[in-house]
Amino acid sequence: MFNEKVRAVLGARALLDDNDPTITQKWTELIDLLSEDEGLTLDFLKECSKTEISFLSEVFEDVAYNLQSKKYIELLYQLDRRYPDLELKRHIQIAEDYMG
Repeated sequence: MFNEKVRAVLGARALLDDNDPTITQKWTELIDLLSEDEGLTLDFLKECSKTEISFLSEVFEDVAYNLQSKKYIELLYQLDRRYPDLELKRHIQIAEDYMG
């Protein structure tokens, strides 16, 4: 159920142009969903496709701030190693900073 909800929002986000002002609504939905339950979020991220991770990287920082989880950050680094061409390091470093 959780995975389906997140994927539905991701699908709607993917259909939006990067300059569409409603994109922030999709980001908020993703942040809220991914901040609900650390375990579900970690399990979901482990099985995400490269395209899904690319879109999710837009909200890494806010989710990190909400979760305050070292496991989350560690998993993001694993995803960076899995998909080096996505160049996630900058997003991850900002996410780490958001954790305080």
